[in-house]
Amino acid sequence: MKKILYLFLLMFITTFSYSQQEKIEEIRQYYNPNFNTSPFYIYYYKDINNYFTPFIGPKYYVDELRGHYKLVQNYGQPNEQLIYTSQKNVGNSITSWPTIVMSNQPTEPYKMTGTIFDVAGVLNPSYPTGVRGELEMIINPANPNTAQWEVTLPMGMRGLDQPSTFTIPTNITLTKVNQ
Repeated sequence: MKKILYLFLLMFITTFSYSQQEKIEEIRQYYNPNFNTSPFYIYYYKDINNYFTPFIGPKYYVDELRGHYKLVQNYGQPNEQLIYTSQKNVGNSITSWPTIVMSNQPTEPYKMTGTIFDVAGVLNPSYPTGVRGELEMIINPANPNTAQWEVTLPMGMRGLDQPSTFTIPTNITLTKVNQ
């Protein structure tokens, strides 16, 4: 009986000493040298009075177009073949990279600019989004079924190993097809 009591007491002390609860304290207590902590708690110092709220940036909404590209050989023919597509998933997820983001302010009714990521070529593991480019697309006002597509490297510095050669076309005329 004495061994059972001793074992029970040992288990109780062990369980009690290792079971800590989380305790929420106001964030200013973290900076208070006179605040006494207890070893029985894990402290979470929280902004419970929302003092940080005025410093958070403003919320905003923006219209933007996001898309993908693909190159198809012999489109619409029986021997149609997909050469490449930009619709690639982020890691092992089911979410695909947004490879075309047209969000810069349109300056003219038929012209848009934005960012494009060339993921069609061999990717460097250090740059999983491929070659970053600036995309300008201008719809031909005389024939709205065509648009000029031009991709250029952005200005600025790049790492020595950063890819800078595009696989995707950089200056072509697009033709709208009905699907």
